[in-house]
Amino acid sequence: QYSLVRDVVSALRRHRMHEQQFLHPPLLVLGNFGARARAELRLMAGMFQGMFPALNVHRVNLNSIRRCLLISYDADSQLLEFRH
Repeated sequence: QYSLVRDVVSALRRHRMHEQQFLHPPLLVLGNFGARARAELRLMAGMFQGMFPALNVHRVNLNSIRRCLLISYDADSQLLEFRH
């Protein structure tokens, strides 16, 4: 399941979102996709990393990062949890 940005904005009472937030890609944080993970987890991690441009930690402007995307894998339930 997913929601479009316009649906999220229309559901908010007081929205503080502006279009400049979506000009830059989010910071991607992957949780529980360890180096010794199964092959399908490494494939998923690579797929998610390929969806967003890589950041150079020495040259990135911290003021330009407005969003963070957390993708965490729960090994017990075998589900992915997204938080944006």
